[in-house]
This record gives sequence, C-alpha cells and structure tokens, in this order.
Amino acid sequence: MPVTNKSFCPDRLEQITRLMQHEVDGGIVAGCSTLIGGCQGTIYEQHVGQQDMEQGIPLGEDSILRIASMTKGITSLAVMMLLEEGELLLTDPLADYIPEFADPTVLLLKEEQQPGHATRPARGQITIRQLLTHTSGIAYSFTYPRMNRIYRDAGVFDWGHIDDVTIGEKMRLLATLPLAFDPGKHFLYGLNTDVLGFLVEVVSGMTLAEFFEQRILHPLGMQDTHFYPPQEKADRLCPVYMPAVDMDYYDSIDLLHARDTYRPDPSLGLCRLDQATTDRLLHIDFEMIERPHESAGTYFSGGAGLHSTLRDYSRFCQLLIREGELDGVRLVSPSTVRAMRSNQIGNLFMDIDGSEVDRFGLGFGIIEDIGKQPFLATEGTYYWGGAYNTAYFLDPTNQLYSVMMTQLYPNWHCDLKRRIRNAIYGALVE
Repeated sequence: MPVTNKSFCPDRLEQITRLMQHEVDGGIVAGCSTLIGGCQGTIYEQHVGQQDMEQGIPLGEDSILRIASMTKGITSLAVMMLLEEGELLLTDPLADYIPEFADPTVLLLKEEQQPGHATRPARGQITIRQLLTHTSGIAYSFTYPRMNRIYRDAGVFDWGHIDDVTIGEKMRLLATLPLAFDPGKHFLYGLNTDVLGFLVEVVSGMTLAEFFEQRILHPLGMQDTHFYPPQEKADRLCPVYMPAVDMDYYDSIDLLHARDTYRPDPSLGLCRLDQATTDRLLHIDFEMIERPHESAGTYFSGGAGLHSTLRDYSRFCQLLIREGELDGVRLVSPSTVRAMRSNQIGNLFMDIDGSEVDRFGLGFGIIEDIGKQPFLATEGTYYWGGAYNTAYFLDPTNQLYSVMMTQLYPNWHCDLKRRIRNAIYGALVE
C-alpha cells in the first residue's frame, strides 16, 4: 500500500475555496467545509461561511453537522467486522437473526390505484448481502412512492430520530410490511441499513451506539461523532437551512428526480429548516432533528442517525483508504475493504435522483463507467452522501479521499459537491 500522499497544485486547490465562497455569497449554502486527504493524512482543509447565520458563528473545524446517510458506511463496516469474526455470513437469511422477517411478502402491482394493498408471498428470503447492496426489496417512501402511505400508516419513517422507541421496535414493525419486489431481483435504495443496524445489535448484544463507540469511533479517535450530541457540545451543532420558498413550491416536485426540476430563486436567501418542511418532505420528528442534544434518545438509526465533524468523518475515510488500518488500529482486513468497494450487484439497473450511481458494493456506491459521470472521476472510486448536502468519495487508484459538508435541505439544486470533485482532479498533478 502506498504511504505517501499525492501531489496537488496549491494554486489550483484554492479553486475549491473559491467555489465554496461563491455558493455562500450567492445564498445557496450557509457554510461549506471540504477536506482532501491521503494515506498520510490531510492535504487540504477549508471552512467557509457560517455555522449559524443568525448568531454569526463561523463554520469551523469543530462544527458538528448532521451527516444522515453517511452513517450507512459506518454501519456497513460494523457488519463486516462481525463477518470477519465469524458471527455471520453474507448469504445468511436475515430471519436467522431477526425471526420477524421469516415470511416476507411482496406488494402486488395491480393494486396501485386501489385503497389498501394486496400482497403475495415473496419468492425467497432476504439475505445480509441483499441488505448491504439495497437489493432486498425494502424501500424508502421517497424511492418507491407506493410505499409512502403504507410506511406512514404503520409509523415507519425514512430516517432521522424518533423519541422513546428503539431501532429494533421499528425494524420488527417494518418486517410486517410488504417488499417492493422479490429479494435480489432489483436495486432499490431503502431502509436496509437501518435493518443492518438492528442486526448489529442482535448479533453483538450491544446497542448500535455502544458498538459504534467501543468498536469503531473510540479506536479511530472520532470523539465528536454521536447519534445524540451531548449538551456540552450544543453550541457546536449546526442548524439546518433551506431555501426561503413557499412550501407549496414542493407539491409538484418528483422527489426521486428532483434535481431535474427543483430550481429555487437564490435571491430569496436561506431560512432555518422548519416544521412544515419536515412534515411535508421528511416525515420525521422536527424537534428531534432540530434539538437532538436535548434528548437522551434511544433510536439509533444505522441508516441516517449520526452527527459528526469534517475531521472526524475524515478519520473514517482515511481508515478505508489505508484498507482497514489507521494509527496502528486495524478494524478490518484489506480483503474486506476491497470486497466492500467491489461491484456486488452485477448489472442490475440503478437510478437514484438521476445521480452518478453506477454500481454498488457492500455499503457504498461505485463508479465503474467514468463516461456516465457529470464530473472527473477514476474507475473504482466509491462514495456516498447525506440528505443535508454532505458527501465523501474515496479513490483507491490515487490513494486519496475527500469529505464535503454543508447544512442544506432540500439540496437538489446544489451542485457544489460535483464541481468540487472536478476541482480536486484539476489540482492533482502527480
């Protein structure tokens, strides 16, 4: 494994800073942070704009942001750690560990326009591999709108925090609801990683928060990564901002393909995420999203529950680019990391927001065809992001990674992370 960082042109790296500042000045984001690193650590780091616009607090290295689906990579790593320890196999039926999933059903298409929903028995069991690859048939309401009413009526939510319940309670409830298709037949981004979070709890005998802290976060020195940030860190937690538009604006938007139609007027500026937006677009507990530090929550969402800092999450990325070892601590083997960043779904069709998703591994999106991407890329790059406009990617060929964080929702109109990718590769000289 290479042990030196790649060489970048300093002047060209400053283009990233200018890009971030341009978005802040234009009222697209309140603040933005970007870090580029390699096997030996940080190559570039900049923080631009505000953590809190109302209080005039600048975004900085200790600012804590909601990382939403960037939680998925850490949960997937936890599953692979248990696999290495012989606690499970990728081909194991999920029902071997969570019996409520023993008799899955599939939603019948012919019932699309009728009240209620008709089902049939699924052809096959959900496996752990299918959860890691989002091929189980489990959906999000926004990726499979037919599930929206079914999930909401049952009290199953796409992501976020829910007070006074556990992930186990919600996932057992999810097990009673139909799948979108037979396990293994298609790719569909959904609540799979929340199920995996509960699986980690069942297999380890720990809560997901305990497993993360003891087995991953503390060993990696990720001291500012929490499901619920403690009260003493409340002044470092970034509020979420949204375009200052009338909520009726969202009624005609196809959420799955919103990037093509969502263009708010930037001159309207930004405002704090409000109750109406979470009710209409997120369907989650606004108070828990706005003030997670005020709750000793029990709901540990393996798919979207973490808060973190730019530097903390960069530690996780550095572990992966070093193939499972960091500062003398090895969490998984190089072969496991390589399996996680390898195509595990064959030629199954993928479509998430018309994005750059090409193939999928064990917890990560993978770029195989660089000609399909809207930015410069290297074959084999793997990555993901979060709903509040956070993102990361890892390039094994060049042994580099990057993490970008903002606090923006909805974020479909913001292409900053794609343009930052172009600037990164434009600055890479060796």
